[in-house]
Order: sequence, then structure tokens, then C-alpha cells
Amino acid sequence: MKVLLLLLALLGNGPPVRVSPPEWDFGRVEAGAGVLTQDIVFENRTDRAVEVRLTSTCDCLSTEPAARVLPAGGSAPFRLRYDPSEEQGEIEKYLIVRTDLPELPKALYLVRGTVTAGGGGEPEAREADSGRTPAASPGQDLQSLQAVRLDFYYAAGCRQCLRFLRRTLPELERELDMRLQVHEHNILDSGVFEDYQRLLEAGGETERGFPALAVGGRVLQGERQIRAELRTVLEQQRAAGPAASPVQGAGAPRRRVRTELALLPVLAAGLLDGINPCAFTTLVFLLSSLAVAGRSRRQVLVIGLCFTAAVFATYLALGAGLLQGLRLAGAFPVVSTVLRWLLIAGLLALAGLSLYDYALARSGQTQRMLLQLPRSFKERIHRDIRTRARAAALAASSLVLGFLVSVFELACTGQVYLPTLMYLVRVRPDAGSFFYLLLYNLGFIVPLAVVFALAFWGVASQRLASFVRRSLGGVKLALAILFLGLAALTYFT
Repeated sequence: MKVLLLLLALLGNGPPVRVSPPEWDFGRVEAGAGVLTQDIVFENRTDRAVEVRLTSTCDCLSTEPAARVLPAGGSAPFRLRYDPSEEQGEIEKYLIVRTDLPELPKALYLVRGTVTAGGGGEPEAREADSGRTPAASPGQDLQSLQAVRLDFYYAAGCRQCLRFLRRTLPELERELDMRLQVHEHNILDSGVFEDYQRLLEAGGETERGFPALAVGGRVLQGERQIRAELRTVLEQQRAAGPAASPVQGAGAPRRRVRTELALLPVLAAGLLDGINPCAFTTLVFLLSSLAVAGRSRRQVLVIGLCFTAAVFATYLALGAGLLQGLRLAGAFPVVSTVLRWLLIAGLLALAGLSLYDYALARSGQTQRMLLQLPRSFKERIHRDIRTRARAAALAASSLVLGFLVSVFELACTGQVYLPTLMYLVRVRPDAGSFFYLLLYNLGFIVPLAVVFALAFWGVASQRLASFVRRSLGGVKLALAILFLGLAALTYFT
């Protein structure tokens, strides 16, 4: 919510609706502490009445009332209740805030804190003991059973939702001899909430709560309704046969197409970023420094492994943080639209600059290229490399060097990394995007690993430097094509 209110404050005269406190941090409590309460106040800063409606993403969090109409210039309280009895660890829950203002259709209110284990063991363990887990049928082959599609709409971080997915559904599969094809949709991801609203409208229903489950033409909302009615709905599906198991979820087909479109561009972006002159010339300088320092082939191997591992871990961690931030920002329709057009504009600009650099490379004017590391960054990286290439502690020094080089090179490699992450949030906004982030980073370190392998087998750094010079124009042209392709895919998806 803070992200959206900040954006609105920058665009106009401040947020039209303000909430106090801006989030509920309940601190540290025990699981058996009982229900916690907190009053929050919404202030209407417009000259018209505004309806505010709150929807919880978990049965453990409720509001009273669910909706209020704020008079012009007035305010009204809501009481929040949070039951930590089935929770443990770091907690982040969200309320979806909806208003009838066009400029603020949706926002999020954060409830967070830490729940520690109370008496009687961990909540999850108590639930496991009290539940019945039937044994699987001998020789049972789920692939041969009738398949039923379930679309599960939930908020990331909902522990009850995860227990439902990992425990309850497998139990139902075994009990009912059915194969449940579960498609997960995180309502905090860009576009998912809107898809869910369209699904409800198509069925003539209104939003009542989360998590929600769409199956057999029904939408079960909230944990209580799911527990009470899911078994009956599934038994009806089994009795009706395969024809009664239509594909649910208004956005599912489009999202499958988006996922297929994500694989190749993300892998190509990682590989091209790995041979980006910014990264490659630094690597060649490192190898030449190792040669000057008199490092043996075995030492080069140790340094290469540690350096590569550090680069991979650093880029993966940076990417995961950026990806999560972009996903949360993209959950707001206004921010999602702004990010989409910023991404398209940025990709077109990068494509143009890459083509300009390509022309400079063809004419031998590589020093004038625009998309490269600033001179101060290059000097800092080279200074660190010269120092650590002679260090006695090979492994530790290489790990630190990999981290430092990754951070400083991000000023250049980020020109590919950040647009790719923004594209990935659009085409794969759910938790599965981490797989594609991993794929990107694996592609990024492949050239790095290959170069170290060549150095280990005796290929001189001068030959690698010559290869970089010859390939510079081709890499710039390939990057321009990549940026244009991502722009087109972002526009049409």
C-alpha cells in the first residue's frame, strides 16, 4: 500500500484515502496468546463519499466491518482481528483494500510480526496429529485416474494454504481415487486478482474471502467453505465423469502461453549477459592478472570455482530481491501499467543504444561505446583483481572478489538483468518465476565457467582478449535484437 500511496502522492496532491497506522506490526507473540486486535482508521481526503472494502487473504485475519462508506472529508475505523493459534515464525498477512475511486481501485494493508511456539508443540505438528492420513492404495497409479482441475487463489505466505496444498489435497486424492491438477494463483501477483474478479463475475458471485478454490463450475471462498464443501464437490465431479471437469480460471490459458514465451527469452538473456563485454573483459583481465601472479593450473581451477560460485550466488540474491520488489509493486494495477510502459520504453532505448554501439564497434571506436562500465568502476574492479590475485587465501579471496565484481558490474550487466526481471514479472508473476530467475543465472555463468575451463586447459588470456574484440560487434547486435524481442513480447502479452 505504501508503494501505491507514494506513487499517488508524487502524481498529485497526496493520497485520496489515508490509513493510520500505515501497517499493523503486532510484534512478538506466542501461538496460544489468543486473538489479537487492532483498530485502524481510514481518512477520506476527497470532497465526495468513498466506499472502502477490506478483504482478508486468510481466515486467521478478519475485519469488522468488512466495508464502510467514508463521508467527504471524514474518517471511519475498522477493527482487525488476528488469530495466531495455527501460525509460527515470521508472519506477513495482507488485507486487500478496495475503494470506488478510479485512482485507487486496489491497495494492500500489511499485518506482520513473529509468532513463537506455545504449549503443546508446534501448531503444524498438532494439526498433523489430529488429522487422519489414509494410506495410499497398493499399486495405485494416479496418472491413470480421472483428472480434475482445481484453481487455487491464495496469498503468498499463507501457511494454512500451504498445508492445504501439501497435505489435504493429497489425502483427498487417495481417499477419492482422483487425480487433482492444482493450478496455483497468487492474488498478490500482477493480473491474478483481476482474473479472479472476472471469474466471479462470470459465475454471478461476489468476493467474500481468501483462499478460494475454483472447481467444477463452483468457487469456494474461504477456508471454512473449502473444508465444508470441497469433498462433496469432488465426489460430484467423480460421479459426473471427465466431461464435467472443465478448465477453470479466467486467466489460466493466457498465463500458460506467457509461461511458454518466458523460457527462451530468459535463457537467451542470461547467456548474452554472460558474454556481455562488461563481464567478459573483466574476466579476461582477471585471467591475465592470475598469469602475472604466477598462479598454477590447479590454483586457477580453485579460483575459478570459488569466483563463479560467488558471482552466481550474488546475482541470484540480487535478482531474488529485485524480483520480489517488482512483483509486489506490480500487484497494483496503476503501478503495473506504469511499469509495463516504462519497460517497453526502456527496452526500445536499450535496443537503440546497442545498435549505436554496434556501429561504433564495426568502425573500431569501442572506447566511445555508451553501454559500458564507467571508468571509475573499471578502475576499482581492476584494483581489486590485482590485489586479490596475489592473496594467499585463494578460496576466501576469490569468493570476496566474485561478490565485489558482481556488485560493481551490475551497473552494466543490470542493463540486461533488470529489464529481463521486469519482463519475467509480467509473463510469470507467480512463485514459479524463481525457476526462471535460476535459469537466467545459470545461463549467465555458463560463459564464465567455460572461460575458466579454457584457462585451466592452457588457453592464454591474450587469445581470449582477441576473441572478445572480434565478437564485440556481434554481441552488441544480439543484445539489440534481444531488447527488441522483449519489447515486442511485453507489448503483445
